Amino acid sequence: MSTDAKRAGNARHLEKLERVVFRLHKDGTDGLTKEQIEAAAQASGQSINAWIIDAIKDKL
Repeated sequence: MSTDAKRAGNARHLEKLERVVFRLHKDGTDGLTKEQIEAAAQASGQSINAWIIDAIKDKL
């Protein structure tokens, strides 16, 4: 159970973030799968979000 203060703090934090959604074909026809991304993130000791952001930065 969360308090009103915690919910308000979470809402303030989320207001600072931009949401970007991308989708992958489950069959891997995009050239990668969600499981590959999860495994790569775990192997690097990062969250999936952090790993994807780093991958995008490397590409840019």
